[in-house]
Amino acid sequence: MDTSFIDLDILLTRIRHPQSRTYFLDAVKAYKAGALRGALTSAWVALVYDLIAKYRELSAIGDAAATRFLQLWDNATTSGDIPKLLQLEADILKDATDNTQVVNRLARLHLDRLREDRHLCAHPAFSAEAQLFEPSSELVRLHLVNAVNLVLSQEPLQGKAIFDFYDIDVQSQGFPSNHDRVLDYVEQRYLARVRAQNIRNFGTVLAKSLLKGVPPQWNSLSRKITSSLIAVRERSAHSWGDVSLTIVMLLDSLDPANRPRAIAFIAVFPDFWPRLQQSTQTALQETVQNANAGAEIDYRILAGVTLPQFRMTLLALIADLSRAQLFEAIAFQPIGDLWSKAVNEYKKSNSWRVSEVNFSNLINPFAGQLSSEQLDQVCDAVIANGQNWDAAETDTLLLAMFRNALPAKLPTFDARGRFYQHIHRVRRIDKYAAVLTVLQSDGWILPPLEADIDE
Repeated sequence: MDTSFIDLDILLTRIRHPQSRTYFLDAVKAYKAGALRGALTSAWVALVYDLIAKYRELSAIGDAAATRFLQLWDNATTSGDIPKLLQLEADILKDATDNTQVVNRLARLHLDRLREDRHLCAHPAFSAEAQLFEPSSELVRLHLVNAVNLVLSQEPLQGKAIFDFYDIDVQSQGFPSNHDRVLDYVEQRYLARVRAQNIRNFGTVLAKSLLKGVPPQWNSLSRKITSSLIAVRERSAHSWGDVSLTIVMLLDSLDPANRPRAIAFIAVFPDFWPRLQQSTQTALQETVQNANAGAEIDYRILAGVTLPQFRMTLLALIADLSRAQLFEAIAFQPIGDLWSKAVNEYKKSNSWRVSEVNFSNLINPFAGQLSSEQLDQVCDAVIANGQNWDAAETDTLLLAMFRNALPAKLPTFDARGRFYQHIHRVRRIDKYAAVLTVLQSDGWILPPLEADIDE
């Protein structure tokens, strides 16, 4: 970069922190007045001040490394411990590179040179005897530009603290559960405030969690972890290439025990399948082929039903699941291909109590993701079996499900008509009055009653 073409007044406007800009203005004034040694000294002061200001921002959002340094700095300031302050000032570039990672290693090389030249300007003992250090105008201008470009104009991006902070955050009640909201949240709270290298590391940590189950406290949060990794792919595309290379290596070297995790992972990220070694593809296909309902099943593999290479085998496995296994599979993840077996099992309920248990364990987990046609199936399953429509809790369960559905995904008018005619015939209008009210919320009108049939 030819720094001679950079307007220093415009450079001033790029400085984020107002007080840092005031300090740096002293350096610009000195430079323009020809006081080059004074310009370097003032530039160093502005740089150190700005790093401390960045540390305070990072500390406010939970960066432990920044907080530790600030405690030392503030204690020395309060006690007037000048030697300690000088030591901290001398170490701040190293700390900013190694601990908070506010400064990257390449930037540190340039900034270390600024510090050395500042010493030559401010401390005669650093110069050869009887020789005064006289920096050139070009050298001083280069240092001024570097100070702004590398530090003063930059946001205080998180370094290692991102992992500790995310660990606490993703387990908290404030972390979103909706996929689209996770994408926005992770982008704004993490990706926009983290250096590219740390985004790559962040993506790798998320992938390791999904593929290896580490750290263990994230195992129950796989949906949030998955959405977070998708955020890296979609909102930080410049880092995804490096992340994906690491993921391919992880997939090709996974322990056999983690192959069901790999199948579930590829179901979400199918673009990785053709990038795997042939031996890895074979191992995953055999893992699916050898799963059977008569043995213990790792239900993660069922997610692979969306992949052509696994679909027919896994559909057959789903068809063979027992009622208890179906409960477990849906509790683990209510994937769409489990729905047909679930609603059919509910339809066959052989007692009121079984009907309520079936609805809670087979139907409810799909709430919020069912289409209008699938809710038609629920209505038809209720009216097809007296154990269902006459169970004490069925009206309450249906009401909650319909209230959780978008208006456009409520049952079709035909299905509502069949439901209404049936509960009239069996004299359960009062029982299902609240359900009928919800079904009329989008303008559906109760149809004329058919001839009463004594059941």
